[in-house]
Amino acid sequence: MELTKEQIQRVEHYLNVKNIKYADVRFEVLDHIITDVETTIEKKNIDFETAFYKVTDKWNTHLKETSSWYFGVGFLAPKIIIKKAKKIYGNYYLLLLVSYFLPFIVLTKLDFTIQNPTESNFYILIQAFVVFVFVTFLYMFLKKSNKVKTTYSFILNALSLNTFMGLIVSIWFLNSPKELDGINIGMCFAFIFSAYSYYVFFKKHQKAIKKYKSV
Repeated sequence: MELTKEQIQRVEHYLNVKNIKYADVRFEVLDHIITDVETTIEKKNIDFETAFYKVTDKWNTHLKETSSWYFGVGFLAPKIIIKKAKKIYGNYYLLLLVSYFLPFIVLTKLDFTIQNPTESNFYILIQAFVVFVFVTFLYMFLKKSNKVKTTYSFILNALSLNTFMGLIVSIWFLNSPKELDGINIGMCFAFIFSAYSYYVFFKKHQKAIKKYKSV
């Protein structure tokens, strides 16, 4: 049995209420729920309303708004979005930690320090690179489309805060420091990697929007 146009609209309204407005997930979830309702009607020989409530009761768990320490408790989204976002972002999260701790540990072990770094070409190079990365990040931040939601835009919103915080810490460490060591350089590397991650998910977000518009 195929659902009528009005019944499909009922399912779409349910997804709107549950905030499933993420382009890369909505159509997939909509198709799954419609199929589940149709199968339930046929197998149990029941009416649409009864089947609809049985199916949506099952889906409520997956669509409940929640958060994750991956992105911060302030960033809420349906559980299915959080789950997909964690799967996508997991490796980048580990690499973010590595981008800080690896230079920090290695340079600390080597007892690497540069006294009066403002006179060093290396310090000037790091400053210039941090500024370049920030300008690039700011351009993407302002250009990011907020009209269409995707799982990638959810990740970008969380990364925006992390990247801004990383920038503030980097500027603080690079603001006429008495010495340059593993801590300073580790923080700069973490900020640079955060901005790179933002670029990756920015491109994925743009690609998902184009795919959504072509449907």
